[in-house]
Amino acid sequence: MFDLAVSGGILVFPGECCRAGEIGIREGRIAAVAEPGALGAARETVEARGLFVLPGLVDPHIHLGVRAPFDAECATETAGALAGGVTTVGCFLRSPEPFAPQLPGLISSVHAHACTDVFFHAALQTDAHLVEVPALASEFGVTSFKIYLFGVPGLIQSQNDGFLLAGMRAVAALGPRAVLCTHAENAAICLRAYERLPATGGTLRDWADANPDFSEAEAVRRAAFLASGTGVHLYIVHLTSAAALGELRRIRRRGEQVSVETTSAYLTLDVDDPQGPRLKRSPPLRTRADRDALWNGLMAGDIDTVGTDNVTNRLANLHTEIGIRRSQGGYAVLPTHLASMVDEGVCRRGLPLEQVVEPMTTGPARIFGLHPQKGTLAVGADADLALVDLDTPRVVEPRTWPSAGDWSPYEARPLRGWCRIVIRAGRVAARDGRLVPGAVPGRYLKRSPAGRVPMI
Repeated sequence: MFDLAVSGGILVFPGECCRAGEIGIREGRIAAVAEPGALGAARETVEARGLFVLPGLVDPHIHLGVRAPFDAECATETAGALAGGVTTVGCFLRSPEPFAPQLPGLISSVHAHACTDVFFHAALQTDAHLVEVPALASEFGVTSFKIYLFGVPGLIQSQNDGFLLAGMRAVAALGPRAVLCTHAENAAICLRAYERLPATGGTLRDWADANPDFSEAEAVRRAAFLASGTGVHLYIVHLTSAAALGELRRIRRRGEQVSVETTSAYLTLDVDDPQGPRLKRSPPLRTRADRDALWNGLMAGDIDTVGTDNVTNRLANLHTEIGIRRSQGGYAVLPTHLASMVDEGVCRRGLPLEQVVEPMTTGPARIFGLHPQKGTLAVGADADLALVDLDTPRVVEPRTWPSAGDWSPYEARPLRGWCRIVIRAGRVAARDGRLVPGAVPGRYLKRSPAGRVPMI
């Protein structure tokens, strides 16, 4: 007998097809995928009639502890993620101090507060970070790392090519499943362009001009060139522009191993959005033409993953009144990640659902060593499921979310593609955007650079 059955829905196999079927769950894992009516008895049944049944989303790129303490955001932002159908998140850690002494506490915090499963990427910023890379992988299962070619002036230091090369060599030495993530912008070009920003006021287009697309394209080319000599698996985070995408295509034609991520924000928002400077982010939003190019790249397989780069910030903390140059960025997009992509990609652009969700499920799970445990509807996978309604629009109301964010880039917009039910670890965890009491706590995912993912 199954613990839980999901019946009556359309199963979505990412990158492959959608078909009617049923899922049987036992001990937190998918135990059977059956034709309609062929599943055996279950203690509990979830009726999915009229809904599409996806694997729970894997968001490879979020930040916790930026605008509020890590413990607090671990609770609120993973709750917002879960309500929106995201069941696994990859959190970037950043610290000027070595990570190894901090990780036991951070892992304990995940187990105590997280509503989703969590894995970590560590940002390499010092020589001490480079030295501890092997220990982070062997002792804590951190197998993905990040280097900022362009950081945030006054907050995150930009790294030079010498440091980048050293980081690539350190990560490559771990094994074939280790990944070096890179924020690809040319620091010198951007810093010079910042000098032309107005002291007060300014628009999203001004911000985009201060982080030009050719800066991103040049940094993608440079990072890929250095990576080619080290054998490291290079992963470009949050690609924004047609120019950088064109560079990526030329790199891949040479047979180089480069994976690339964009975000739901870059696919659904642009510089002409009426919300204006409150949508500041780094790298910036681009033009509608860039959005179209990214969608074309996504459907062509040029883009491997779609994350959020979620940094939750409250409206009162943005300080847009002081001008685009000095105002803060950050907004909660985990709760709308799936709905914004389905509304734009499936409902507006007419793209196949199984293709739109593949880089949000199977794609990141494969790259970051979580597949086939995550990102698939296969027998043996974790029973993390998102049951989605494609037909009923719902207005975005951020004040009803479990997230701490009190506003949204999509505020007051009707979106289609919301989760009616979210199942995590084999139990119903959320209904219609609200968490269900008694859901299974989140877990830290300890990965291996050479094999399948264990958990601690």
